[in-house]
Amino acid sequence: MQPELKVRKIMGRTYLNENKLAEALDIFGKILTDYPDDLETLLVLGNFYLASGNGKTAKSIYLRAQNVDPGNKTVERQIAMAEEMSQEGFEEPDPTDTPAVARLLQRITGRTNSISENDIMRVALLLDQIISSENPAELVAKHLDEIDELMPALIELNIRQAYADGRSDLAEGLRNLQLNIDYQIVIKEAATSESDPGVTELHQFKGNILMLLPDLNEISNRMKILKPTLESNGCKVILKGEYIPARDGKPDVVITSNPHTNPKLIESLTLLSAAGIPIILDLDTDFEKQPVSLHEYNTKGLGTQTRSNAYTVAMSLAAMVSVPSEMQAVSLRNVARQVCVIPDGWSCKNKLWEKDPHARDTINIGWVGSSGQLEDLSSIRRYIIRIMREFPGTRMVIIGSPQAYRLFDSQPENRRMYLPIVEHDEFPYLLSQIDILLVPLRNLPYNLSLPDTILMEASAMGVPWIASPVPAFRNWRAGGIISEDLEEWHLNLRHMVMDRELRSSLGKDGKAAAGLREMEQLGKLWLDIIFQASLSNQIPAENIKTGLSISETRN
Repeated sequence: MQPELKVRKIMGRTYLNENKLAEALDIFGKILTDYPDDLETLLVLGNFYLASGNGKTAKSIYLRAQNVDPGNKTVERQIAMAEEMSQEGFEEPDPTDTPAVARLLQRITGRTNSISENDIMRVALLLDQIISSENPAELVAKHLDEIDELMPALIELNIRQAYADGRSDLAEGLRNLQLNIDYQIVIKEAATSESDPGVTELHQFKGNILMLLPDLNEISNRMKILKPTLESNGCKVILKGEYIPARDGKPDVVITSNPHTNPKLIESLTLLSAAGIPIILDLDTDFEKQPVSLHEYNTKGLGTQTRSNAYTVAMSLAAMVSVPSEMQAVSLRNVARQVCVIPDGWSCKNKLWEKDPHARDTINIGWVGSSGQLEDLSSIRRYIIRIMREFPGTRMVIIGSPQAYRLFDSQPENRRMYLPIVEHDEFPYLLSQIDILLVPLRNLPYNLSLPDTILMEASAMGVPWIASPVPAFRNWRAGGIISEDLEEWHLNLRHMVMDRELRSSLGKDGKAAAGLREMEQLGKLWLDIIFQASLSNQIPAENIKTGLSISETRN
C-alpha cells in the first residue's frame, strides 16, 4: 500500500471511531475517486450504503469489489446481504459525489428532510436586505432567530454560488459543514427527545451478545460493569468461557476481553468467526509494550509463545478492536482491521462512588500501584518525604504494594498507612482514604500508552491529583495538576497541601468531568461500535491459518 493511501485510510478510520461520519465519508469517497479499485474502501463505502438501507447502491459497490477480488468470500457475503435488503429506492449513479454523500449521511442519521427551495429564497431575500441596509448589524441582530433557523439554507445557497463560481473546493468544504450541522442536530434531538417516536435512535442495537471471557471467576472491571449497562439498553448478554456450536445459540456479536490470557478461547473464536459472527476484541492494556517488571506480565503478558500466538490469532479474527487509550489505539491501527477508543468508566449503581469520605485530621497523600511501578514512585520519593517533614499534618497512604510502603520506613508509623488492593467494587473506598493522589510515571513506551483510568476514578470520588505528563493525563486535565518535570512535583504538592480551597475546587471540577464517564454515557459508545461491528466483515477463514497480519490480508 502506498504511504499516502495508508495515511488517508488511517484518518478515515479515526473519524469513524470518533463518530465523525461526514469527515469519514468525505475521506473514503475521495480515496475511491483516486483509487477506484481499492478493495477496503469499496467495502467501507458499500457498508455505509447497506447501513443506510440503500441495498441497490450497496450491491453495485460490492460488485465492483468482486471484480477486484473475484474469490473473496467476504464480498460474496455482503452481496447476499444487499440482495436480501429491499430493492426499492434509488441507485446512486456516482456514490462518491457530494450530493450522493449528502443523501447517504441524511439516511444514516435519520435527517431526511431536504432543504426547501422556499427556504433558499427566504435566505436569499434576507441576505439582500442585509447587504442593502444602512445598518446591517442592527438588521442581523433583529433576525438572529430566523438566521439560525435558515442556517442550512444559507450554507446551501453559498454551496450553489461556489459551484457557479468554479470553486468546487469551497463548495465541498461548505457541504461538509452542512453535513456536520445536520448530524449534530440529530444527536441533539436524540439526546433531548428520548420518548418521541419521530426521533431517530442512534443506538438501536438490541441483539444477542456473547461475552467470551478468559476467566469467569475473575472478570475484568471493564467487562463487569459493561454487562448490566448493555442489558439496561435492551441487549441480551450471556457470559461464557467457551463456545460450543451444538450447545450454544448463535449470537449476533461477540465481545471477548484479553482472550490470549486463556489460549483455549482461540478455538471458540475461530468457530464463531467461521460462522460469520463479528468479534469485538477488547484489550484493556497495551500488551505489546508491557514491561517484564510488571506482575501482570507473568499472567497476562506476551512472554510465552502460546500467549503470543493466541494474541496474534485473536487480532486477526477481530472485526473490531476496542482499547481504553488513544496511544494504544495508534500503535494498533497499522495491524488491526478497525480500532476504536472506549475509555474506562464507573457505574453509579455502585453507591460507594457517591459516598462522602469521613472527616479526618490529616491530609492523606496517596499512591496506587504494584511492585512493578516502584521506580515510578521512587523518582519522586524525596519530594514526598520533604513535604512530610515540612507539614506534620500529612500522612502517606500506599495502596497495593507492600514494597512501596517500605520506601517510607523512615517515617513514623502514624505518618504512613498501607491498604491492600480489594475487589474493584470496593475500590472507591480506598480512594476515599486519600486527599491528594500522586501518579508519577516515567517516560517509557508502556507508561505513555496508559489510559486515564486512575485520574478518572479519582475525579469520580472528588479526589484532586498530581500526575506526570503522559498523553492520556494531559487529555483528561480535569481535577488536578500536571507536573512537567521532577522539580515541579515538590512545588505542586506543596501548593496543594497548603491550599484547601484549591483541593476542593479541583475535586469539584474533576467530579463534574467524571460524570461523562458514568456507564450510562459510555454505554452509548459501546452500542455504537457493537452496531458497527454487526455490519462489518470477518476475515476469510482461509487467511486465518496463514498467520498473516490484517494489513497483509488486505493487500
